Parts: sequence; C-alpha cells; structure tokens
Amino acid sequence: MTHLSEASAPELRDGVEVFLYPQKERICQVLFLFLSNRRRLRIECKPAFASLLKELARSQPLKDSLSQVGLVWDSEAEAFLAFLEAEGIVTLSDPLKTDLLPVAYVEQYKRQLYFLLDILKSPQKAHEVQKRIFDSLITVFGLGAMGSGILQQLCMMGFRRFTLIDYADVEENDIARTPYRIATQVGIPKTEAAKALVEDFAFAPEVELHNVTLRTDTDLNALVRGTSLIVNTTDQPYVGYTNIKLSRYALRHDIPVLASGGFDAHLASLGELLIPHVTPCADCYATFFHESLKDWKPIPHPVKEREGWFGGLGSLSTFSASTAALDILGYFMNPEDRKAVPGGRGEFLFHDYSLDTFVVERDKECQFCGEGRK
Repeated sequence: MTHLSEASAPELRDGVEVFLYPQKERICQVLFLFLSNRRRLRIECKPAFASLLKELARSQPLKDSLSQVGLVWDSEAEAFLAFLEAEGIVTLSDPLKTDLLPVAYVEQYKRQLYFLLDILKSPQKAHEVQKRIFDSLITVFGLGAMGSGILQQLCMMGFRRFTLIDYADVEENDIARTPYRIATQVGIPKTEAAKALVEDFAFAPEVELHNVTLRTDTDLNALVRGTSLIVNTTDQPYVGYTNIKLSRYALRHDIPVLASGGFDAHLASLGELLIPHVTPCADCYATFFHESLKDWKPIPHPVKEREGWFGGLGSLSTFSASTAALDILGYFMNPEDRKAVPGGRGEFLFHDYSLDTFVVERDKECQFCGEGRK
C-alpha cells in the first residue's frame, strides 16, 4: 500500500532522468533512465500524468501538483503515484534518512546508497543492505596485491570490521603489483600495513591481526570465529590447497568463502564465491580440474625455481580485486535469497580485451557438499 496522500509532497528522485515523447492518440510514452545502473523503464500513460511528472520536479504538496494538470486524488492517480514510488522514481522524503545507520556513515557512503536504491528500488532495502555491511566481520587471508586490493575496495563500500591474516613483511618489489599504501611500507608486517590501509578508508574501523601462515594443521576456530565471510587470496603453499582447507571448514559452519583470482600467471582472473550448499565447493572445483586436465601432459620446464618470473600489471590485479569486491557486495544484497547455482571461472585477456569463461557445476557425489557427503 502506498504511503502517499494529497498532503504529502513527493518529488522526482535525484539520479533518475525522465524523457517525455510526443503525444500520440492521447497516449504519452515516458522513459525513465536510472543513472547509476543505466536501467531503462518505459511506460505509456495519459497526457495529464505525463504532465504531472513535470510538477513533481517542484517541491510542493501533491494536491497542488495534481490541480496544476487538471487531476484529482482518485484511485487512478493513487495507482500511478504508487507505481512511481515502488519503482524508486519518486520519494516522499530524503531517501537516505534512516535510523539504522550513523548519520556520518550515511554521508560517507551516500553514493553507494543511491546506487543500491536504483538496484533495489526501495530506500528501506538499501538501508538494510548497508546495515548488513556495517555490522559484518570479514576475514581476509593473504594481504598482497589481491588481499590489500580487495580490502581497500571493501572499505570503500562501507565494510569496517576485519580480521587480517598474513605471515610476510612488505617487500620492495610489492609496489609493482600493489597500487595501494601497503606497497610503500617496506619492511613492516603486511598485517600492520593493511591495518593502516583500513584506518585510512573505513568508517570507525575494528581490526584484528594474526601474523601466521595458513597451513594444513592451522586451527581455524581461533582465526575466523564470528566471521560473516572469508576472503582467501593466499597462494602459498598452493591456492588450491588453501581454498580446500577453508572451504571444508566453511561448509561445516555455513560461512561463504570468496576464493579470489589474481595469482601467478592469472593476474586478471575472476575468483569464485563459494556459498555452502548453493554453489560448487572447493572440492567440486578440484574434481572438475582433475577430470578436465587428466590428458594434459606438460613438458617439464628446464628452470626448476621460477618464483617471481611471472609478469603482470597492477591494473590486472585491480581488475581481479574489483570483480571480487562486486561479488561480495552482490552476496550481501541477497544473502537469504540464494538458490543452487553453478559456479565457474573467467579470465580477462589483455591482448583482445575479451573475457574467457567456463561453468563448473556442483558435484552431486562430492563428499563435502553433495549427496555423497558423510
């Protein structure tokens, strides 16, 4: 039911452009263009209602707007205004005003809130998503180019509570692929540098640090207790192993894992969001690659120690970090509305600006997330 009445003063919302087409046979076409997400909504209405849209650009009571175009507050007018309100085209008051979030926080992230409003078409839903972001605790394993890149973008989205895990110190060559403050703090632990990054960007940050290595025997209970989502960017000893360890733990505790791309020779690769019993788990991916590559026989390389020989660009790491952050935002927008979906991977190819992707299905026989699990 609409909240509108003759006494209310609805206004066209900032961020929505309105285009009126010439009248034809007593019908007007109207195009609404949402600037944040380029959504287009086209409708047909009576000329008087098209004219009403012009009046809604003014700050005045709805009764006055209706009278200016020869309309009255009846069921037809109520239905039209209710439609505009439901689509996020008009608003009765400041759409950013809320009791769910601190005023200073809303001011800092208002552009994101406007973007969420365009996607969700409801100020209340946009506020609820941002409140989930405000309250959540994100655990990040690995704080190199990918980990610090994702961390910075999450701070810029309004995430503020983090557990940061890495064993290494910042080295001079990190600046080649780490275009963030962390790359300039040579010699200090990456966890300390990452904490400084969070304090630069986040609102009222809360940060816990662990200078440890993720090993097969690592006790995860002490590291991820209370976490809302795990981000894994570790590539030592091998990204496949660390993904499996975290994925198996997360399945038992119903925690999503963002297994990032952006490692070694795959700097512009897309990661995968592993949602327990919704998407394939890390073991499903391992099975998929085992079967897909069983006939692949690479020639042994003459150079045995090739660490550091993979070329790359900071912009490629940034691409992977950005897609990971968007994946995480998408999850927080609809955490309770997830149906079983396939997974997959992709990689941006610099030479022709294409995106090479493939699909990975859940393995029904998977012992950890499928029907065959114990």
